[in-house]
Amino acid sequence: MRVDLSVRICAIIAGGILGMGSVLPAQDKEPFSEPSAVEAFNSLNDIKVMAQEAALPLLGGDEKFVLRQSWWGGSIDPGKAKLHPVQLFKRNSYCFWFAVPDRQAELNLNIYNSDGQLVPTRLSEIGGSNIVTLTMSPHLTGMFFVRVSLKTSIDVPQDYAVIYAFR
Repeated sequence: MRVDLSVRICAIIAGGILGMGSVLPAQDKEPFSEPSAVEAFNSLNDIKVMAQEAALPLLGGDEKFVLRQSWWGGSIDPGKAKLHPVQLFKRNSYCFWFAVPDRQAELNLNIYNSDGQLVPTRLSEIGGSNIVTLTMSPHLTGMFFVRVSLKTSIDVPQDYAVIYAFR
């Protein structure tokens, strides 16, 4: 009797799951609703592609960098900063690219060691001020922090992407 009841319950649940498309009402989308998670991801992915295009010259040739698959992205307010931890190894050289969509945004990109000390780097702009690149070679293997920030030259938050490569 108990087995028969469980079989019936499973059949009812399975039937409900398989037939859900016809049972649930269609939902209208608000014309001015918040962006969906897919739209937000696509926006960040577009910015990541901007950074990757800026990286292309250093990803070829005899002393090419190898692009890492990991990257960081999100939204950042003017005058604010975000930290992203990364494990770096001595004897390697690293290049980081930080991109936002607004060409009026002024960007800061820095690397700090695990003691909170600023690491010496070379920073340069690419294609206007909405993409910057930073190169560095750590003297020690360890945890470092990539610090991204926007100057207050603009008023609106910016979606951003940071990618990096090594050699």
